[in-house]
Amino acid sequence: MTRRIVNGAVFGASLLGSLAMTQPVIDPRVDSRLSGRVHDVVMAMLDSARNDGLPTEPLVQKAFEGVGKGAPSGLIISALHDYLSDLRRARTALGPTASIADVEAGALALRNKIDVHYLERLRATKAAAPLRIATALNVLSYIRGIGVHPDTAANVITSLVLASATDDQLLALKDDIERDIAGGVSAALALSARGQGLTALIAAAQNNGGAPSGTLPSGLGSTRAGDPAANAGVGAGAVGAVSPGGSKPAPAGEPKKP
Repeated sequence: MTRRIVNGAVFGASLLGSLAMTQPVIDPRVDSRLSGRVHDVVMAMLDSARNDGLPTEPLVQKAFEGVGKGAPSGLIISALHDYLSDLRRARTALGPTASIADVEAGALALRNKIDVHYLERLRATKAAAPLRIATALNVLSYIRGIGVHPDTAANVITSLVLASATDDQLLALKDDIERDIAGGVSAALALSARGQGLTALIAAAQNNGGAPSGTLPSGLGSTRAGDPAANAGVGAGAVGAVSPGGSKPAPAGEPKKP
C-alpha cells in the first residue's frame, strides 16, 4: 500500500511537471495591455520564439509600440511577423552559439538595412577576434541611424572587428563620431576618419608589441578629436580638441613643433 501511494505521488509530480513544460509562459504585461487578435498573435509568437531560443522582449515592445500609437491590428501583426523573421535570420546568420544579445542586435541591424552577409562575416571572425558581436552590431545600427550608407557602415565596423578592436574601443568610436557630428562634420566623413584612425592605432600598438592583440595601451583606447590619426580628412569642426598627450594640433599651414 505504501509503495503504491509513493508511486502514485511520483507519477503525479511527473505529470504536473510535464504539463507545466507544455503550458505557455504567461507574461502579465501582455494580458494587461493587449487584447483581441493582437493579444492572441503575440502569445503565439512568444511561444514560438521561446521554443527556438530567440529573444522575446523585442516582440513584446514592438506590440506595445504599435498599440500605443493606435496602429491597426493588422499592421501591428504584420510588423511582428517581420520582426520575428528578422530574429530568425539573425540567428541563422550568427550561428547556434550566438547569445540572445547577439541575435537581438543582429535583428536590429537587419531592420536597419544591413545585408545579412555582414552578420555572417562577423560570425566567421568571432573566433579570431574575441569580441561580443552584439556591441559591433549595435554600433553599426547606430551608424545607420545617423544616415551612413549601410554598406559603408558595415564595411568599417567589420574591418575594425577584423583588426581586433575591443568592445570599449567600438563604443568610444561611437562617442567620438557623435562629438565630430556636433562639431559640424558629416556622419560619413566622421566614420571614415575615425575608423581609419582607430585601425592605425591598433596596428601601431600591435607592431610595437606594446599590447596584446585587440588591446591598446592606456590612452589609445579611443580616438579623440585631437588625435592626428583620427583627424585624417576630418573637417575643421572636429579638430582642435586637446589630444591624449596634452598638445593641440598645429594650425593649418604651420609645421608642428617637435
